[in-house]
Amino acid sequence: MLDPSRSDLLAGVAGSGTMGRGIVQVLARCGARVRVYDAQAGAAAQAKDAIAKVLAGRVAKGRLAQADADAALARIEIADAPAAFKDCHLVVEAIVEDLAVKQKLFRELEAIVGETCILASNTSSLSVTAMAAACARPGRVAGYHFFNPVPLMRIVEVVDGELTEPWVGEALAGLAQRFGHTAVRCKD
Repeated sequence: MLDPSRSDLLAGVAGSGTMGRGIVQVLARCGARVRVYDAQAGAAAQAKDAIAKVLAGRVAKGRLAQADADAALARIEIADAPAAFKDCHLVVEAIVEDLAVKQKLFRELEAIVGETCILASNTSSLSVTAMAAACARPGRVAGYHFFNPVPLMRIVEVVDGELTEPWVGEALAGLAQRFGHTAVRCKD
């Protein structure tokens, strides 16, 4: 079971486009170590560079201390493959809005991560229940739908699928509170 307040929280983010970058940023800013993977070669490193520029802008405007920006960037790790998510407590996918592709990723992740690792989707349009149906342990799958831009839109939908276990949604809502977002709980 994920304790969202744990100091050693390790999260994975699959997909480093606009939404993935924002998710990485808020997780790293709240003290979590974050591994980011993207199927497109070089994209995860580009995402970290983009986050560095955003944080530098905040430092320049006096909205963030340089030490805090440096610490957040130090917590972001580039992953070469989903296998790097092996010891993550949570993996959030922010990939293409294609059910078959998301199901394939979740099946792949299930073979890699531990039994209590939460698998979350940033989808806004696909069924969490349908994604979870591809998994051997569908109870640990939930929606974690952020709004763009993630660091500024301080709300996230925590979406329970038909089989999502209660602890999963509670952990995701608690984590949202940790990084300063309001969690809105809803059903698939």
